[in-house]
Amino acid sequence: MWQGLDIFLAVVEQGSFSKAAQVLDVSTSHVSRQIQQLEERLGTVLLQRTTRSINLTDEGIAYASKLKVIQQELVDANNELQGVQHTPKGPIRITGAGDFMANRVAPAIAQFCKRYPEVSIHIDFNARNVDLIEDGFDLAIRFGRLQDSRLIARKLSSRNMMLLASPDYLQSAPPLESPSDLHHHNCLIAISNRWRFNQKHGIEEVKVNSNWRSNNPQAIIHACKAGLGIAHLAEDIAADYVTRGELIPLLAEYQVDDNASWLIYPRKDLIPLRVRLLIEFLLEQFN
Repeated sequence: MWQGLDIFLAVVEQGSFSKAAQVLDVSTSHVSRQIQQLEERLGTVLLQRTTRSINLTDEGIAYASKLKVIQQELVDANNELQGVQHTPKGPIRITGAGDFMANRVAPAIAQFCKRYPEVSIHIDFNARNVDLIEDGFDLAIRFGRLQDSRLIARKLSSRNMMLLASPDYLQSAPPLESPSDLHHHNCLIAISNRWRFNQKHGIEEVKVNSNWRSNNPQAIIHACKAGLGIAHLAEDIAADYVTRGELIPLLAEYQVDDNASWLIYPRKDLIPLRVRLLIEFLLEQFN
């Protein structure tokens, strides 16, 4: 009756036969065979396979949802019966990039590891907006606004933006009196070439032109200090350079205040204890 259920849930959790096999330390063919036998016993198809991906059928979605509830209840029942205090252990995979991730989030995670030494952390500093579910990440740190409805977003920190230029650049640059004047300037692009500003009729986007694009904020800072153009960066990244007079803030009255860094994780019925504890720990540290 129970044969193959743990393998089915592993495939659902990992998103592929090969990743499930790796987690369970079995062969991919064993996983495939167990899923096939489970479907034969149930008399229904749970997973649609293609050469590149697998997808749950409607029956598979309903079945997985009920199994996850049962699985969690079994874990809770065992712990209650044995009087065991859960000790979090195992890997947590996190993706993120930038100074905020390196200088603020990573130190907090290090403190979490001191508290729970049986947890192992893998941080991938990747500026690419990876698919958490497809690529097998537990958490992500992202800046901006959430687009993927499959994910849950919890705010870590509000991060207002600044428009910046060096004194040398401003000496010879065209006038800049409103966001629309950015069309006449070279802009240094970090994430998007559409910059958002408060205008008379609400928040509007201005499409900017650039001969410099980088997903590393420090590279943007160096280009801006060198007088190559105007940068649009988070306040916490640029504040020290403004204080020293190396960069000049511009059009402060037009800046939006809805930007933030977010803790992102997939919508799941069953989140491992170690991941739940890290989520709670980071929210506590930042809030």
